[in-house]
Amino acid sequence: MKKYRHFPLEFKQRIVQEVESGLRNRATIAREEKISCSLIDRWQKQFREGTLVDHPSARERQLLKENDWYKKKVAEQAMEIDLLKKIDEYSRRMRKSNGFIVTGRTAAALRKDVRS
Repeated sequence: MKKYRHFPLEFKQRIVQEVESGLRNRATIAREEKISCSLIDRWQKQFREGTLVDHPSARERQLLKENDWYKKKVAEQAMEIDLLKKIDEYSRRMRKSNGFIVTGRTAAALRKDVRS
């Protein structure tokens, strides 16, 4: 399997600037740097569109993945906390009511506050 070469962002910008300023032509740069002319064309297009960016390293990708995992965990815990607060509020109201005896009138009042 062929390994692809990765070029730093500074290198890409330097090549594009040299071509666009007219210091050297595209074919000469491609030959000297051992890259294809179509690659230079792609970099020029990306440069004009503002999409010429440096790709994240393996470590950065790992950290992004780990960060996403932690965000999901925090969201799950926030939901659990909200649920526990509602349960606590419900149990406090039940203790204040007339001894956990649920009638039609008290059940309707209790359900009304829990669903919010």
